[in-house]
Amino acid sequence: MPADGVVEFRNTGLERSEPLKKDLEWFMEQGHTIPEPSAAGTACASYLEELCEKDPQAFICHFYNVYFAHTAGGRMIGKKVVEKILNKKELEFYKWESTMCQLL
Repeated sequence: MPADGVVEFRNTGLERSEPLKKDLEWFMEQGHTIPEPSAAGTACASYLEELCEKDPQAFICHFYNVYFAHTAGGRMIGKKVVEKILNKKELEFYKWESTMCQLL
């Protein structure tokens, strides 16, 4: 269970797991193999869950850095990938339910 200080970060509209799941399903439909989570990825997720409980300030720092990276650079890179190699298929990961300013 997350620390009380980070519960407010749930259901913000910034969550990316469901859109990412949809994109992975689309890639599978295109014939790509999606690898199972690696030990490193699983360890990272466990570490973040632990960090959330034991050091909410450090978790918030991670949250801040990752989400600003996704909302700026990640979106620009994603747009280029879509244009250059995905025949302009708009990935769900880069769709947001409202404007970024409203979410942040």
